[in-house]
Amino acid sequence: MIKTITQDNLIRFIYRETTAEEASLIEEALRSDFDLKELYEQMLESKAELDKVRLQPSQKVIDNIMNYSKNSAHMEHLL
Repeated sequence: MIKTITQDNLIRFIYRETTAEEASLIEEALRSDFDLKELYEQMLESKAELDKVRLQPSQKVIDNIMNYSKNSAHMEHLL
């Protein structure tokens, strides 16, 4: 049972990783605690921004990997 709602609890709640009982307690706390509700909303906004991020390697990194692969394949053939 949750006595104090922590940031970890909120993160688990946002990602739907809490039990039904925990979720109920967090929802109740969010209704009655303005500061907690504000933190929760900030965390939701942060999650939304993180969900927009798309990471891709630079072309230089891809070229380095491909060159390494070509060189390694040649060395394996010699063994």
